[in-house]
Amino acid sequence: MAEALIKAYEQKKSAVLLREFGTNLFPDIKKRIQDVQAKLNLWLSILKELDARKSEESSLHYNLEIDTRDLVSRLQNVHEIYFNEVQLRRDRSIIRKFIDVFKFFWTVDLEVKDINFQILMIIDNFITASALTKTEKKRPQSANVNPETENRQKLRKSISDDSRENHIVGMDEQITALQSVLLDGKEGVTCIYGSGGIGKTTLALKLYGNPFVQNHFYICARVEIGQNFKLRNVLRSILEQIPQGKERIKRSESNLTLETVAEYFNKYAKGMRYLFILDDIRSLDDWKFLHRIFPNVQNGSKLLLTTRLSEVALSADGFVHVQPLGSSDSLELFQKAAFLGDPDEDIAREVLDLCFGIPSAIVAVREVLAAKRTLSEWEMVLLDIKLLISRDLPVEQIVLQKSISALSFDDLPYDLKPCFLYLGLFPKGSKIEVEHLYLLWMAERTISRADCQTNETTMDLAERCLSVLVQKQMVEVEEEETPTFRKYKSCSVHKNMQDHCLLKGKEYFFKVLDFGLRTQRSADSDSFSLTSNPARRMAVHLDSDSFSTTSTSVDQFRNEEVTHLRSLLLLNQCDLQTKLEWPRRMFDRKKYRMLTVLNFERVDFQERGLPRAMAWPIYLRYLSFKGCNLGVLPSSTGNLSFLEILDLRVSSQIIIPNVLRKLGKLVYLYLPLMFQTPNNEKLYLGSLKELEILENFDTVMCNVADLFEMMSLRHLSTTVEGILGDLEQIISRMDMTSDDTSVMYPSIKVNNLDCYTEERHSVFRKLLNCQILHTLSMDGHLGQLPPHNKITQSLTKMVLIGSQLKEDPMTTLDKLPELQVLVLQDDAFVGSEMSCFNFSFKKLKRLELLTLRFLETWVVQKKAMPMLSILAVKNCRKLRSLPHGLRKRVSSVTFENDN
Repeated sequence: MAEALIKAYEQKKSAVLLREFGTNLFPDIKKRIQDVQAKLNLWLSILKELDARKSEESSLHYNLEIDTRDLVSRLQNVHEIYFNEVQLRRDRSIIRKFIDVFKFFWTVDLEVKDINFQILMIIDNFITASALTKTEKKRPQSANVNPETENRQKLRKSISDDSRENHIVGMDEQITALQSVLLDGKEGVTCIYGSGGIGKTTLALKLYGNPFVQNHFYICARVEIGQNFKLRNVLRSILEQIPQGKERIKRSESNLTLETVAEYFNKYAKGMRYLFILDDIRSLDDWKFLHRIFPNVQNGSKLLLTTRLSEVALSADGFVHVQPLGSSDSLELFQKAAFLGDPDEDIAREVLDLCFGIPSAIVAVREVLAAKRTLSEWEMVLLDIKLLISRDLPVEQIVLQKSISALSFDDLPYDLKPCFLYLGLFPKGSKIEVEHLYLLWMAERTISRADCQTNETTMDLAERCLSVLVQKQMVEVEEEETPTFRKYKSCSVHKNMQDHCLLKGKEYFFKVLDFGLRTQRSADSDSFSLTSNPARRMAVHLDSDSFSTTSTSVDQFRNEEVTHLRSLLLLNQCDLQTKLEWPRRMFDRKKYRMLTVLNFERVDFQERGLPRAMAWPIYLRYLSFKGCNLGVLPSSTGNLSFLEILDLRVSSQIIIPNVLRKLGKLVYLYLPLMFQTPNNEKLYLGSLKELEILENFDTVMCNVADLFEMMSLRHLSTTVEGILGDLEQIISRMDMTSDDTSVMYPSIKVNNLDCYTEERHSVFRKLLNCQILHTLSMDGHLGQLPPHNKITQSLTKMVLIGSQLKEDPMTTLDKLPELQVLVLQDDAFVGSEMSCFNFSFKKLKRLELLTLRFLETWVVQKKAMPMLSILAVKNCRKLRSLPHGLRKRVSSVTFENDN
C-alpha cells in the first residue's frame, strides 16, 4: 500500500490525496465527505500496513508511523465534523444556515489545507524511507542489523561472565576430550555443535581460560561472528589480536579486505602457534569465507568453531555434539546461586521442565527467580515462561521483562491496540469498572457496531474484546457475582504490562496528567510527551490538594494544548466518600468544543450545579457525572443531539429538566436513584427509540408507557413503587418476546406492594413466571410462593422483604437452576424451621438471612449449596447457632445476633 502510494504520487495520479476545497457560498458538503472518506480509507490502510511491518522495520518507520497515525486522527475528525454538520444544519433557518455554514467551512477548510500540507510531508518521508530501504537491501544480508541477534546479544550479556564457572554442569567428558584435541600438537579445525543456548560458547570459553591451553598457544583469541556478520568488524577483531595488528589498523583501516588481512596474518603470525575461537557461525558460506584468512602451517595451530549448523560441524576435522542436560544436571545447575528461595517445589519442577535441559534457559530463569521471594512472584515467572514458549521464543528472554510486554502488545490485532491502551488512562493498579470501559470504547469508536457478529450487541463485542486481552494475560478481571449480560465486573492492567501500557499510549496520543502525585510527574509536559503531536485522549488524576487555593494544578491544566482533544476523563483518586470541589475556572469550555467524551468522576459541583446555559461541546457522544454531587442538570443538555451515552448516577438528589426527550440518539441511559423534575412532572422518554440499556427507570418519575416505544431495549432496570397497574404494564413489556422487541436482561425492584388479595397475588405470580426475568427484589406481603415449576428458570438473584411466607421457601427456591443470590429479610419467612437438602441450590453463591425473628432451626445437609461462598445471618434472634460444618466450607461467614 505504501509503495503504491509513492508510485501514484510520483506519477502525479494521486489527486484524491491532495485535493483542496475552495470556500464558496454553497459548498458541496456531500463531495467533501466523499473526498475526506477516500483519503481516510487510504491512509488508514497504510497505517495498518505500517503497524503490521513494525516489528521488521521499527527503527526506520517509527516516526513515519506516528505521523501517519496523527494524520488519520485528523482525517477522522474532519470527516466526522462534515458529517455532523449535515445533521446540525437541517433545523436552522435559511439566514442562520447561510452565516453558520460560511463560517464553518472557512474554519474547517483551513484544517483541510493544513492536512494536505502534512500529506505532502509524509509522502516525502515515505520516499526517503523507501530509498533507504532499497539501499539496505543492496548490502550483503549478513551485514544487516537483525533484531533477533541484538536480543540474543543482550541475553548473553545478562548472564554475567564472572559466574561462568557455576554454569558448567554435565560437560566434564566434553571438556576433557576437547582439551586433549587442542593440545595434541596437530593442526586442525574442531567444532562444538549444538542447538541455541545449549552451552557451546560457555564450553569454548572454559577451554579458552584453561591455563594449559593459554600456555600452549602463542596467540589465543576469540571472535564473535553471529548472524549479524559484518566483515569489516570481524577482520578488525582478528587483526587486533595479532602482534602489531592495532598499528596496522590505524594506518590502513579503510583498506581492510580479506586479502590484506590474510596477507598480514601470514607475514606476522607465521611460525606462531595460535588458537582462534570463531564463536557462533551461522552460515557455511561465512565459515568458508573466513577460513581463507588463516595460514596453513604445520605447527599445531587450532581453529575452534561453535555453531548450531550440522553442515558447518561436518566440514571440520572433528566435532563434539553438546546435548541437553538431564534432569539431575538441570537441577544442579538451577541450584547454583548465592541465594535462591524455594516457596514451592512443584513450581520449580515445572519451571525446569519448561527449560528442556537448555543451560542458558536454566541460568536465565534462575537469575530471575533469585530475586523473587513469594509464591505469587514465582507463579508470575512461570506464566511469563509459558507465554514465551507459546510464541516460539527462547526461554532466556525471560530476563528481558520489557520485551515480553512489547511482544504481547505487538501481537494484538490492530483494532485491539487502542482498546488496551485506553486502560492506561486510569490510575496505575486501579480496578476499572468494565461497563465504564466498554462505554468509553463505544463512544470513541474504538469498537464499532459493524464488527458485531450475528445477534451480538456492541456490549457483547466489547466483552469479546476484553476476553482476548484476558486470554493474552495482558489484563486481569474480576467476574460478576451473578453474570447476566456482562461476565466481568472489573478489570486492571496486568502488573507486567502497566509500564508498557503507559509508554505505548503516548505514541497513540494518550496523555495522563497525574496531579494526585506529590512529585507532579506529569504536570511537567515534557515528561509525558513522547511526540510533538497533540494529545487526542487525556485523563486528569486528581486528589484533594489538586484544587486547593495554593495549588498550581488549575493553571497547569488550563495551559494544556487541547485543540485536538477528543476525550477528557477527570478521575478522582481519593477514597469513595471524598468528593472534589470543582473550581469554575478549571477550564475554558470554548477550548473543548471538539470533545466527544467528557467524564466527571466524584466531583462536587458545590450543589449549585453547572451553569444552565453551559456551552457544551456540541459533538459529545459520552457524558458522565457518575458519583458527582450535582444539584441541577443544565437544560442545555438537551442540545447535545449526538449524545449516545448519558450517565446521571450522581450521589445525591438531582433535578432533571424534561429535556432528555430531545436526545434521540441515546443508546445507553443511566438515571440516578433519586431525582426530581422542576414541576414534579414525569420524564418523557418515549422518543428515545434507540435505547438499548436503561438503568434506574422509576415508575414514580417516568411513564411506563414509554417503554413500549423503546423497541431496541435489551436491558431494563426498573423500580415499581406499589402501583399494581405499573407492574402489570412492566410485565406486558417483558412478555414482548420477538427478536426485535425482547428485553433480554430485566431487573425489577417492587416496593410497598402487599399481595393480600387474589388479584394482586395473581399479578405477582405472573411476574415470577416471566421467562426472561433475571433479578427480582420484592418488598411486601406475599403469604406463599407459587410451585417451583411456575417460577422462571432464568432467575439469578432474588430478594424477598417482608413477604411473611408461612411455608419454608427453601423447598421451593432450591430447585431454581440458575439462582446465585438469595436474600430473605424482615420476616420474609415467619416459620420456625428451614431446611436445605442434599444437591439443592447447585449454583447459589451468596445467601443472606436478615431479621427472621421466628426462625429457630436451620438444617443444612452436607451436600447442599456446594458453591456457597458468602453467608450472612443477622438478627435472627431465636437461631442459636449455624448448622454443623457450614463454617468450614464457606469462605466468608457472618453470624450476628442481638442476644
